[in-house]
Amino acid sequence: MMSSLPSAEIILAIDVGSVNTRASLFDVIDGRYRLVATSEAQSTAGPPLMDLSEGVRLAMDHVQAITGRRLIDESDNLILPTTGFGAGVDLLVASVSAGPRVKTILAGLMPGVSMTSVRRLADSTYIDVVGEISLADNRKIEEQVDLIISQQPDLILAAGGTDNGAHNPISQLLEILKLALGLMSEGQRPQVVFAGNRSLGALVTDQLAERTQVSLMPNVRPSIEIEDLAPARLQLAETLFAIRSKRISGFQELKQWTGGVLLPSAEAFGRLVRYLSKIYDPDKGVLGVDLGSSQTTIAAAFEGELNLTVNTELGIGSSILGLLEEGNLQDILRWIPIDVGESEVRDYIYTKAVHPSSLPTTPHDLQIEMAIARQIIRLALKKARKSWPKGKNSRSRLTLPPIEPILAAGATLARAPKPGQTVLMLLDALQPTGVTTLVLDPYSLGSALGSTAGPVPMATVQLLEAGVLVSLGTAVSPVGKGRAGRKVLSYRLDREDGSALLSGDVLYGELVRLPLGPGQTGRLTLEPERGFDVGYGSLGRSATLRVSGGLVGLIIDARGRPIVLPRERELQKEINQRWQWEIESEK
Repeated sequence: MMSSLPSAEIILAIDVGSVNTRASLFDVIDGRYRLVATSEAQSTAGPPLMDLSEGVRLAMDHVQAITGRRLIDESDNLILPTTGFGAGVDLLVASVSAGPRVKTILAGLMPGVSMTSVRRLADSTYIDVVGEISLADNRKIEEQVDLIISQQPDLILAAGGTDNGAHNPISQLLEILKLALGLMSEGQRPQVVFAGNRSLGALVTDQLAERTQVSLMPNVRPSIEIEDLAPARLQLAETLFAIRSKRISGFQELKQWTGGVLLPSAEAFGRLVRYLSKIYDPDKGVLGVDLGSSQTTIAAAFEGELNLTVNTELGIGSSILGLLEEGNLQDILRWIPIDVGESEVRDYIYTKAVHPSSLPTTPHDLQIEMAIARQIIRLALKKARKSWPKGKNSRSRLTLPPIEPILAAGATLARAPKPGQTVLMLLDALQPTGVTTLVLDPYSLGSALGSTAGPVPMATVQLLEAGVLVSLGTAVSPVGKGRAGRKVLSYRLDREDGSALLSGDVLYGELVRLPLGPGQTGRLTLEPERGFDVGYGSLGRSATLRVSGGLVGLIIDARGRPIVLPRERELQKEINQRWQWEIESEK
């Protein structure tokens, strides 16, 4: 039976990003956990300091200044546990995304089995894949060996074979790795992680341990039918932290303060998304989008199972140049409602890459950055969906399966001047279907809540109940094809506070915003026309549902799925201007 008094009343959560380091203090007030203070400081994991602990202490200093609670002693160490004099904390949890990406070679047996699984494992964390080898590779052995030597990776991530499966295929793969390691100088040899057939752990160690450090992890593909990445993902995080700590100071100290548990920020964010999937509609998934400076994280959970993808080539800061490699500038321009040319967008991207912490200072720059954010999220989602479970990734390459809710994080989304701008970025980039709630992480607490959920799950529950995440509103997105001006549905909104009834028709191509503020609820009746589905399983099926409000209210997005913009630039500007006006006005 759980004690009425928590074992850790005062919790400090640290999240070290590539641009900012955040510190958040949680305390028990009137028997429930509450957010007391949150602050951020510039991260110091990059040059010239290359020591993440300096940024951590700066963020903690800000919390001390806000609360008057002393967190650091005279020796510059964390006060742990609390003292009876208003100092210290009972628990520190931490997550990290800052630091150099780990150059990695992937190695496996078959393209559709072990290689697919090891690729998904790599995609779930902060890894820079610089090459792949497999037994199905058409290249000669010497060419595969040359690849490993020329790329000088930090890590070789290998998988293959089902548990208790055949030995011979893995033995062939090990010969390639052994040969490559033997041709490299001792200081250049990468560490090897094997996440394959459990029964071959001794063989892998015997073959490679004399030449490099070898780590054995749970099989990512224990059988042909089953893929299980979670156990290996957690152990891989430990290896990556160890590799990165050779280049950046502060990892070990921060890990010591946490009692030995240091999480990748993406993993912590994913834990929060997985938790939400257990308390919301089990027939729908939960989607989390964290738009960071050096990466974009897409976390999707279905029936409590997490699918995590970290795109280190796409971010809104230091990794923004990935847009020029993966996308087309026209795909960015189509979302901009003002006169902007390709060269101006390209210049903005280059400037942002050099100054990742810079903020748009004019409405003109803001429109460019919001359009860039749309395209980054769109591309990151496209990659992430490849690893979603069957039935969740195949409804359409261009539209989402049923989702409730969508959680948005990252400064560009959280700090838009108007909440309607955030909603429009999410609707344009993700294009949800049916009925879903849009939730914002305004204080960048997603990773902190995920980190806290492990040691003190009640804290995460109570902080969510206290409203540390903010509802932007409920979005209704009918699916169907039509022509501009055609009636899509009729609606009726009965607000439970007794205010005036709202009703009307929505035409194809329109965005309609209805007033329903934070904390307000109502009963929404939808009567779609033939050929349109509002998420209840069949075309033209009417529905009455209870909806909750938010900062923007209730949004009916009748622009179709996928959203199709005209090719002409003038028409693109005109339609984007109209959508922005519609999302900021109330009927």
